[in-house]
Amino acid sequence: MFLSIFSVTLLLGIDYLKQATLQGVEQKVDILVSLKPNVSKENLDSLYDDLKYLPEVKKVTIITPEDNKKLFQERNADSSVIKALDIFAENENPFSYNLAVNAYDLNQYQSILDFIQQDKYKSIVEGSAFHNYEQFISQINKIADSVNRYSWYLIGIFILISAIVIFNTIRMSIYTRKDEIMIIKLVGASNWFVQTPFIIESIVYALLALALVVLVVFTLANFLQPSLNVYYQGTDVINITKYFQGKFWLIFGGQFLALALLNTVSTLFAVRKYLKV
Repeated sequence: MFLSIFSVTLLLGIDYLKQATLQGVEQKVDILVSLKPNVSKENLDSLYDDLKYLPEVKKVTIITPEDNKKLFQERNADSSVIKALDIFAENENPFSYNLAVNAYDLNQYQSILDFIQQDKYKSIVEGSAFHNYEQFISQINKIADSVNRYSWYLIGIFILISAIVIFNTIRMSIYTRKDEIMIIKLVGASNWFVQTPFIIESIVYALLALALVVLVVFTLANFLQPSLNVYYQGTDVINITKYFQGKFWLIFGGQFLALALLNTVSTLFAVRKYLKV
């Protein structure tokens, strides 16, 4: 029982990680438009407005020369490349303006690139780079689909094993009390009166298995969350603990009901042999 519940929960967790990772990656996809040095503020604002009102564009961010210089210094703090700035005076800034452009959908970036590469912008645009994570996204989808496909087979096997184990466990319990059952039946007890204690027992097994899974899942989630925060640079992208908390009744309550039903059916089949008195 534990393995079947844990497998389903693990599969749901993997699916959440996949979806959250894809959303995080898509947020990082952008076009970086490098403008030529000494571009006037008027030309910058004109290009910014033209991009901003494109239907494909979700967001346009202006990166100032000061921001570019600071970013360069942060990225190359431990590299000799930073010495390149030594040839400039302290008040000189060799960097120009950049525009970071985000689209609503990955398929819209090519049309935005075509717009930027028009002749009328060649006098102010130095170049444009598209940070494309499409191959990475495709790879994540492939891995997740493979995991999902084979996991369902594994879960099916675990569920079958659980049903057999439950059936045999209840049968052994019934067998040790078969004389008691026969006496109860002989004095006029109904089938339901005999079956109820065994059904309750099987449901208690399901509840104990679920409680163990909840304990293991939240322990693992809390253990992994700090590492995920570091990898994804914050809790905004992925928070697996919050995911399981938010869907607690849907995930664990649903599995408990399914397992309780499976246990009840197994119990009814196991006990029916001893009801024929």
